[in-house]
Amino acid sequence: MPRHLLDIADVSRDHTERLFGMADEGPRPHVLEGLTYLSAFFQESTRTRLGFMSAAACQGASVLDMGDAQRLRLEPSRDQQMVLAAVADIVGVRHWNAKFAGELASRDQCCVVNAGAGSISHPTQALIDAYTLRRTFGHDISGLRVLFVGTLLRSALCFRTLADALGVCVTQCTVDADASRVESMRCRAELQAADVIYVQSLSDTDYSGPDLNSGPCGPALPRWTVDAIGRCKGRIMHALPRGPELPDSLIWDKRSLVAAQMEHGLSVRSAVLRWLVQLS
Repeated sequence: MPRHLLDIADVSRDHTERLFGMADEGPRPHVLEGLTYLSAFFQESTRTRLGFMSAAACQGASVLDMGDAQRLRLEPSRDQQMVLAAVADIVGVRHWNAKFAGELASRDQCCVVNAGAGSISHPTQALIDAYTLRRTFGHDISGLRVLFVGTLLRSALCFRTLADALGVCVTQCTVDADASRVESMRCRAELQAADVIYVQSLSDTDYSGPDLNSGPCGPALPRWTVDAIGRCKGRIMHALPRGPELPDSLIWDKRSLVAAQMEHGLSVRSAVLRWLVQLS
C-alpha cells in the first residue's frame, strides 16, 4: 500500500528522526529510477514546486509537471484525482481545497505528498524548518525558543505541532504599528528572549483560493519591530516569498537562516521522496 505525507501530525517521532537521518545523506542518485514524479500544483509556488522536481530528478525519477492549473479542463475533483493517480508513482500536490490531497491519497494508487493544503497545512516546510534548526543548533533542539512574529500561517501551524514532539518551545507575537507602550515592551522582551525569530508574511494572502498572487503585498513590519529584531541575538527565519515585512537589513543579516532553509530544502525533500517509496 502506498505511503503518504499528508499531515505533520501523522509523522511519528521515529519517522521524523528517520527522515532527518535520510536528509543528512542528501540526494541519492539513481534510487528513484523507474519511478515517475508528478508535480500537481493548483496554486502558485516557486521553492516547493521546483524543490520537489529537483529532488526527484536528482535521484533518477522521471519528472512530469502538470503546469498551469488554468489550462486543465473543468471537471469534478474526483475525475482529476483519477487522472493524477494513474499517471505517476509519486504526486506532489498543492491545492486550495484542503481535502484534495487526502482524497487523492485515499485512492491508494500512488504516494501523495501534501505540498500545501488550503490555509491549514504545509508539512514539508515544517520539516525543512526543524531540520534547519537541528543543523544550526545541534542534534538536540529541545528547549529551543522559537518566536513567530505575525499571524501563524499554514507551515507555521504544522511547525508548532512538530515542535511539540521535538520539545521546541513556540510562542507568537502579533505586531502592530499602533501598539501601546505596554504591548511593544512585551514584544521587545519576547524578541530578546527568543533563540529564533521567525518572521511571518504579513500579506493578506487567501490560501483557501486558487490565486495566491492576487492579494496586495505588505504591510512592512513596524519600524520599532525591525529595530528591536536588529538588536536581538536570535537567529532569523522566513519561509519565503518575502514581502516588505522582511527588509534587506534582516534577510542579509549574519544571523539570518533564510539561505540555510533554502539549502536544506533539497535534502529534506529528497528524503521525503525516498521515505514515501520506503527506501532506506
